[in-house]
Amino acid sequence: MAVAKPKTATKTATKTTQETPAASKLGMADIKSGSLVSQIRDETIEFYHDGAEYAVDTRIKTLPFIETESLLGRMNKGEDVTAEWISKALVDESGKLAFTQEQVEHNFVQGLAVAVFDKVYGADNIKKMMEKRFTQA
Repeated sequence: MAVAKPKTATKTATKTTQETPAASKLGMADIKSGSLVSQIRDETIEFYHDGAEYAVDTRIKTLPFIETESLLGRMNKGEDVTAEWISKALVDESGKLAFTQEQVEHNFVQGLAVAVFDKVYGADNIKKMMEKRFTQA
């Protein structure tokens, strides 16, 4: 996970209109073969620390249902599983775990942990799905 220097405020924000891409269709054989599990995606995580905005490039592995369901169940019972979840999902260039749970607990700041967890958990995807439903109605 390479941390970029703080982002500068010289960038001007531009709003672009993007069409929603058509949903990808899967066959039952795709799911049965596990094609969705352990996929690795590159993500740039943006977060604030000490008044500056930072960005860090990460690689996130999709965890199988049995793993996420267990973590989600424990989280819903009040257990803090954030560091464990992050440590199981972040991988290095060779697909091996990048951090231990202890490294996440001791080396991540709050802003970074929250931003990474949002990507790992899929909060962006949930938000996009909800927005799509409201715009179609």
